[in-house]
Amino acid sequence: MSDQSRLFTAAVLMMGVLLISWFVTGKNNSSTSPETVVENTIQESVTEPEPVEEFVEPADIAEEDIMPDPAGNYQERTVTVIIPDDTGETLVTAEISTTGGSVVSWQLDKYQDYPDQNLDRSVQLAMEPWLISREADGNPVYFNYTGPDTVSMYPDQTDIILLMENAYGATKEFTFTRNYYGFSVNSDGTDLNTAISPSAITETETNPQDSGYFRASWYTNGHKNSEARKIEGLEPVGNVSWIASSNKYFTIILIPQSMTRADGYIAPGEGGSPEVSIDDSYVQVYAGPKSYSLLHELGGSQTDMIDFGWPIIRWIGKLIFLYLTEVLAFASNWGVRIIILGITLKLILSPLTAKSYVSMQKMQKVQPELQEIQKKYANDPKKQQTEMQKFYKESGVNPLGGCLPILLQMPVFFAMYRVLANMVELRGQGFVLWITDLSRPEILIPFGTKIMGLEGIGLLSLILGLLMFLQQRLTATSGSGSSAQQQKMMMYMMPFFMMFLFMRFASGLTLYYLVFNILTFIQQELIKKNMTKGTAADGKAV
Repeated sequence: MSDQSRLFTAAVLMMGVLLISWFVTGKNNSSTSPETVVENTIQESVTEPEPVEEFVEPADIAEEDIMPDPAGNYQERTVTVIIPDDTGETLVTAEISTTGGSVVSWQLDKYQDYPDQNLDRSVQLAMEPWLISREADGNPVYFNYTGPDTVSMYPDQTDIILLMENAYGATKEFTFTRNYYGFSVNSDGTDLNTAISPSAITETETNPQDSGYFRASWYTNGHKNSEARKIEGLEPVGNVSWIASSNKYFTIILIPQSMTRADGYIAPGEGGSPEVSIDDSYVQVYAGPKSYSLLHELGGSQTDMIDFGWPIIRWIGKLIFLYLTEVLAFASNWGVRIIILGITLKLILSPLTAKSYVSMQKMQKVQPELQEIQKKYANDPKKQQTEMQKFYKESGVNPLGGCLPILLQMPVFFAMYRVLANMVELRGQGFVLWITDLSRPEILIPFGTKIMGLEGIGLLSLILGLLMFLQQRLTATSGSGSSAQQQKMMMYMMPFFMMFLFMRFASGLTLYYLVFNILTFIQQELIKKNMTKGTAADGKAV
């Protein structure tokens, strides 16, 4: 097999893996439109909250004034809670109902719902009420609350304590903390189980292209998860240290506090996020973005919820993520960070690229001799192989020299794919002009409807395809037979295929790969020029 044949085989393998990744993660899981989601009631946040001190113990109230009766005298109350960050900006606007002591609204004020739709609406993580305390008969517990309708933190406050109780002595205490996407809740005198209702989290992106968009995740003897569509009924998942319900970018996590671990359960999501619950009445709740830094602060293994790829390349993905978020934090534009990342990785991988290109150029030069050997021993394959191996050794040419360096770069590419496809930090972040969301496919010319799975034409993908075609032409070898046919197929089919794939990928990934390939093209031209002069024949990078 010639070097070009092996390179073709490597390319096919790479495309195969990409196709598998695409078909596994690229199926449209739902047809729910933003307009459908709008039909759900979302409570408006209070822009001028009334500052109050910590909750004061309620006065004695007669049972008939707070408990439901046949005349329906029970009056539900909803308390709005404003959670600020360290700068005083609103982090979360929450609403807690006295009916079941449930969370009926959890609005993430810093994250836009459907960012590509310009709906001017924040992400809502309580499309269905959750954390409902229930009586033995399954009805919600009706609590009493005597504080103000809106509570927020003074500039020097760290926590807010919200206490509800009923006439039978059952209580439910919420503790909200500044700069934290969540709270702790301690229930006494109610059911032991604490649950996140099905469909509490719905779609937050337009046409999410991920079959595993909604998932249940938990930790027993390792991180485990299940796609919501594959959960058939109520399923116990064992003794967990945490359990979570999530979509691609946002999650609600329950962490038991009465004990190190508690029995966990999952159930179908009814079209949205799955139901999850644990047998503990004292729970820490996180309800926010699946941000690596925020999940890391929880102190467990919750960062495993972010898919940085298969275990063998996960550590590469973490290094890439930390480089993007920490080292390149000086750049406010995420597109600029991705460009710098592409340049950095090109510098690191340039020796492999150079070695691969030089090896292919050497193979080009010895093609006539190889073809002579193939013709001479056409009827004796064993002798042909022996003579070709002898020729490789005498000429100092490695037939695998052009393929192996490319294969060694593939884990980095796959790590980049997973990182840029799952970073909530890229969600809604624009680059220039028509690229308004680096987490979504780039569309310069929209179709108005999907054609072969594409929503439109992307300029970056077109440029990438043309560049790959040009690279194929410049590196193609002369010859005839099957090898020449394979080269011709690669020259025309592979660039088109890659262009089609990248029109479906996040524009951040397309931007990275385009930058990387432009630099590779420049490097190859420099190597070719130096080899002509005889200055780079040793295969070193320039």
